[in-house]
Amino acid sequence: MLQASDTCVRISGTVRADALVGSGRQFGSSSYRTQSGAHLQMDVRKQTEYGPLRAVIAVGNLHRDRGQE
Repeated sequence: MLQASDTCVRISGTVRADALVGSGRQFGSSSYRTQSGAHLQMDVRKQTEYGPLRAVIAVGNLHRDRGQE
């Protein structure tokens, strides 16, 4: 809850990162791949004279296959 208020705010999320490094099938070649993602959510709740009010904001992204093979 926010101080001196009847509004409740919840912030949650996740962050993910992966990396794969290895050698290719041909001698002397190498490859790598990276993958990352994030998700953030904010949930706001407040009691009003008309009843409960709730707002949810969610943002997420995923970037794949940054690298070379």
